[in-house]
Amino acid sequence: MRTTLVCWLVSLSAMAAPDEKNVLALRTSWVAEDGKKQSLEAFKGRWYALTFIYTSCAGSCPLTTKKLKRLDAALEKAGKPLELAVVSLDPTHDTPEQVKQYRARYQLEQASRWRILVGDDAQVRTLTMLLEFKYTKNPESGVILHDNTVYLVAPDGAVKASMSSLDEPMEDFIAKVPARPAPAARAPSR
Repeated sequence: MRTTLVCWLVSLSAMAAPDEKNVLALRTSWVAEDGKKQSLEAFKGRWYALTFIYTSCAGSCPLTTKKLKRLDAALEKAGKPLELAVVSLDPTHDTPEQVKQYRARYQLEQASRWRILVGDDAQVRTLTMLLEFKYTKNPESGVILHDNTVYLVAPDGAVKASMSSLDEPMEDFIAKVPARPAPAARAPSR
Protein backbone atom coordinates (compact mmCIF):
# COMPACT_ATOMS: atom_id res chain seq x y z
CA MET A 1 0.00 0.00 0.00
CA ARG A 2 2.77 2.42 0.96
CA THR A 3 4.63 1.72 -2.31
CA THR A 4 1.44 2.35 -4.27
CA LEU A 5 0.89 5.65 -2.49
CA VAL A 6 4.48 6.78 -3.17
CA CYS A 7 4.19 5.84 -6.86
CA TRP A 8 0.87 7.69 -7.10
CA LEU A 9 2.36 10.83 -5.49
CA VAL A 10 5.39 10.75 -7.79
CA SER A 11 3.20 10.38 -10.89
CA LEU A 12 0.87 13.13 -9.65
CA SER A 13 3.78 15.54 -9.15
CA ALA A 14 5.09 14.73 -12.65
CA MET A 15 1.67 15.50 -14.12
CA ALA A 16 1.45 18.74 -12.15
CA ALA A 17 4.86 19.99 -13.35
CA PRO A 18 4.25 23.11 -15.41
CA ASP A 19 5.17 23.17 -19.06
CA GLU A 20 8.21 25.20 -19.94
CA LYS A 21 7.20 28.70 -21.00
CA ASN A 22 8.30 29.44 -24.55
CA VAL A 23 7.93 32.93 -26.00
CA LEU A 24 8.38 31.63 -29.55
CA ALA A 25 5.10 29.73 -29.18
CA LEU A 26 3.41 33.13 -29.57
CA ARG A 27 2.82 34.94 -32.83
CA THR A 28 3.25 38.48 -31.57
CA SER A 29 4.42 41.53 -33.45
CA TRP A 30 6.00 44.60 -31.92
CA VAL A 31 7.19 47.97 -33.08
CA ALA A 32 10.83 48.56 -32.27
CA GLU A 33 11.99 52.01 -31.29
CA ASP A 34 13.11 52.70 -34.86
CA GLY A 35 9.47 52.27 -35.93
CA LYS A 36 10.06 48.95 -37.71
CA LYS A 37 8.04 45.80 -37.00
CA GLN A 38 9.82 43.12 -35.02
CA SER A 39 8.79 39.79 -33.54
CA LEU A 40 10.37 37.89 -30.69
CA GLU A 41 11.51 35.44 -33.39
CA ALA A 42 14.18 38.05 -34.19
CA PHE A 43 15.92 36.88 -30.98
CA LYS A 44 15.80 33.20 -31.98
CA GLY A 45 19.21 31.60 -31.69
CA ARG A 46 20.41 34.03 -28.99
CA TRP A 47 20.12 34.24 -25.22
CA TYR A 48 18.42 37.41 -23.99
CA ALA A 49 16.73 38.98 -20.98
CA LEU A 50 13.08 40.04 -21.22
CA THR A 51 11.15 42.38 -18.97
CA PHE A 52 8.39 44.99 -18.98
CA ILE A 53 8.25 48.72 -18.22
CA TYR A 54 6.32 51.77 -19.34
CA THR A 55 7.97 55.09 -20.00
CA SER A 56 5.69 57.32 -17.90
CA CYS A 57 5.97 55.12 -14.81
CA ALA A 58 6.96 57.00 -11.69
CA GLY A 59 6.98 53.88 -9.48
CA SER A 60 9.04 50.77 -10.02
CA CYS A 61 10.02 51.18 -13.70
CA PRO A 62 12.84 53.63 -12.94
CA LEU A 63 14.13 51.12 -10.38
CA THR A 64 13.76 48.27 -12.89
CA THR A 65 15.68 50.30 -15.46
CA LYS A 66 18.49 50.96 -12.99
CA LYS A 67 18.61 47.26 -12.09
CA LEU A 68 18.74 46.37 -15.80
CA LYS A 69 21.66 48.77 -16.23
CA ARG A 70 23.48 47.08 -13.33
CA LEU A 71 22.62 43.65 -14.76
CA ASP A 72 23.84 44.68 -18.20
CA ALA A 73 27.15 45.90 -16.73
CA ALA A 74 27.57 42.78 -14.57
CA LEU A 75 26.90 40.49 -17.54
CA GLU A 76 29.41 42.43 -19.64
CA LYS A 77 32.02 42.14 -16.86
CA ALA A 78 31.34 38.39 -16.57
CA GLY A 79 31.85 37.97 -20.32
CA LYS A 80 28.19 37.08 -20.78
CA PRO A 81 26.63 40.09 -22.52
CA LEU A 82 22.94 39.65 -23.32
CA GLU A 83 20.49 41.54 -25.42
CA LEU A 84 17.67 43.02 -23.39
CA ALA A 85 14.12 43.00 -24.74
CA VAL A 86 12.12 45.58 -22.81
CA VAL A 87 8.40 45.44 -23.62
CA SER A 88 6.12 48.40 -22.97
CA LEU A 89 3.07 47.85 -20.78
CA ASP A 90 1.50 51.07 -22.11
CA PRO A 91 1.32 50.85 -25.90
CA THR A 92 -1.12 53.75 -26.13
CA HIS A 93 1.36 56.19 -24.61
CA ASP A 94 4.74 54.69 -25.55
CA THR A 95 5.37 56.05 -29.02
CA PRO A 96 8.84 55.98 -30.61
CA GLU A 97 9.29 59.58 -29.41
CA GLN A 98 8.40 58.60 -25.80
CA VAL A 99 10.84 55.68 -26.01
CA LYS A 100 13.56 58.06 -27.27
CA GLN A 101 12.90 60.38 -24.33
CA TYR A 102 12.97 57.40 -21.95
CA ARG A 103 16.38 56.37 -23.31
CA ALA A 104 17.67 59.92 -22.82
CA ARG A 105 16.22 60.21 -19.29
CA TYR A 106 18.04 57.04 -18.17
CA GLN A 107 21.21 57.54 -20.25
CA LEU A 108 20.45 54.55 -22.49
CA GLU A 109 21.33 56.17 -25.82
CA GLN A 110 24.46 54.01 -26.08
CA ALA A 111 22.81 50.85 -24.71
CA SER A 112 22.97 49.09 -28.06
CA ARG A 113 21.93 45.68 -26.71
CA TRP A 114 18.63 47.09 -25.41
CA ARG A 115 15.51 46.75 -27.59
CA ILE A 116 12.43 48.57 -26.39
CA LEU A 117 9.37 47.03 -28.01
CA VAL A 118 5.82 48.36 -28.17
CA GLY A 119 2.85 46.26 -29.26
CA ASP A 120 -0.87 46.66 -28.85
CA ASP A 121 -2.81 45.77 -25.73
CA ALA A 122 -3.65 42.28 -27.04
CA GLN A 123 0.03 41.50 -27.77
CA VAL A 124 1.08 42.67 -24.32
CA ARG A 125 -1.70 40.69 -22.63
CA THR A 126 -0.81 37.53 -24.60
CA LEU A 127 2.88 37.69 -23.65
CA THR A 128 2.25 38.58 -20.02
CA MET A 129 -0.27 35.76 -19.67
CA LEU A 130 2.21 33.23 -21.06
CA LEU A 131 4.87 34.42 -18.62
CA GLU A 132 2.40 34.80 -15.74
CA PHE A 133 3.57 38.40 -15.42
CA LYS A 134 0.90 40.29 -13.50
CA TYR A 135 -0.16 43.86 -14.19
CA THR A 136 -3.26 46.00 -14.02
CA LYS A 137 -4.04 49.51 -15.21
CA ASN A 138 -6.09 51.95 -13.16
CA PRO A 139 -8.63 53.25 -15.71
CA GLU A 140 -8.92 56.63 -13.99
CA SER A 141 -5.29 57.52 -13.29
CA GLY A 142 -3.61 55.44 -16.01
CA VAL A 143 -1.13 54.12 -13.44
CA ILE A 144 -0.07 50.55 -14.14
CA LEU A 145 0.72 48.33 -11.18
CA HIS A 146 2.94 45.44 -12.20
CA ASP A 147 5.49 42.78 -11.36
CA ASN A 148 9.17 43.52 -11.81
CA THR A 149 10.27 40.14 -13.13
CA VAL A 150 13.21 39.80 -15.51
CA TYR A 151 13.24 36.58 -17.55
CA LEU A 152 16.21 34.76 -19.05
CA VAL A 153 15.20 33.41 -22.46
CA ALA A 154 17.19 30.69 -24.24
CA PRO A 155 17.92 30.61 -27.99
CA ASP A 156 14.94 28.30 -28.52
CA GLY A 157 12.56 30.75 -26.79
CA ALA A 158 12.28 28.78 -23.54
CA VAL A 159 12.34 30.76 -20.29
CA LYS A 160 15.22 29.31 -18.27
CA ALA A 161 15.33 31.59 -15.23
CA SER A 162 13.84 34.71 -13.72
CA MET A 163 14.42 37.37 -11.07
CA SER A 164 11.13 38.26 -9.54
CA SER A 165 11.88 41.33 -7.48
CA LEU A 166 13.96 44.46 -7.58
CA ASP A 167 15.93 43.54 -4.48
CA GLU A 168 16.70 39.95 -5.53
CA PRO A 169 20.45 39.47 -5.99
CA MET A 170 21.56 39.12 -9.61
CA GLU A 171 24.26 36.49 -9.06
CA ASP A 172 21.98 33.45 -9.53
CA PHE A 173 20.51 34.93 -12.70
CA ILE A 174 23.97 35.73 -14.09
CA ALA A 175 25.22 32.22 -13.22
CA LYS A 176 22.47 30.73 -15.40
CA VAL A 177 23.58 32.71 -18.44
CA PRO A 178 25.97 30.55 -20.46
CA ALA A 179 29.39 31.97 -21.22
CA ARG A 180 29.91 33.00 -24.79
CA PRO A 181 32.10 30.58 -26.67
CA ALA A 182 35.55 31.89 -27.47
CA PRO A 183 35.98 32.95 -31.08
CA ALA A 184 37.46 30.25 -33.27
CA ALA A 185 41.19 30.53 -33.76
CA ARG A 186 42.17 31.67 -37.23
CA ALA A 187 44.55 29.55 -39.22
CA PRO A 188 47.88 31.27 -39.73
CA SER A 189 48.39 32.87 -43.13
CA ARG A 190 50.93 31.30 -45.45
